Amino acid sequence: MISSVSAVSFKANTPSVQAQDPISRPGAYTKPEIASPKEDKDSKKKYGFLKGLVGVVVAAAVVGSLLIAGFKKGALNVLDEAALKEAKFMKKVGHYLGVAGKWLDTNIWQKIPFLAKKAEEVVETAEV
Repeated sequence: MISSVSAVSFKANTPSVQAQDPISRPGAYTKPEIASPKEDKDSKKKYGFLKGLVGVVVAAAVVGSLLIAGFKKGALNVLDEAALKEAKFMKKVGHYLGVAGKWLDTNIWQKIPFLAKKAEEVVETAEV
């Protein structure tokens, strides 16, 4: 911002300092005052960890569901020992992804209905 060289006025009645300094006073072409960026950073820091944690959980759920779907549809094949030794790189990758999908299916996905039934039984016994 340009500042005036001198605040000297040769007029008899000087009404205010702003009238004496027309260059540095706010006007039509000056930038508005901006709030300090410190306030914005504090609000972002407060929820940054929570957003990151939710993002990781959602990403893990999506990857897990894709592995389960790939295993159930047959896109990810689980190979036996002899076929695994002769397999190329991409077949081995498919095998290990299939093993992960099979594990997720048996240890997590198939237990969800059991947990839901158990929760319904708990609710029914609580109502009696």
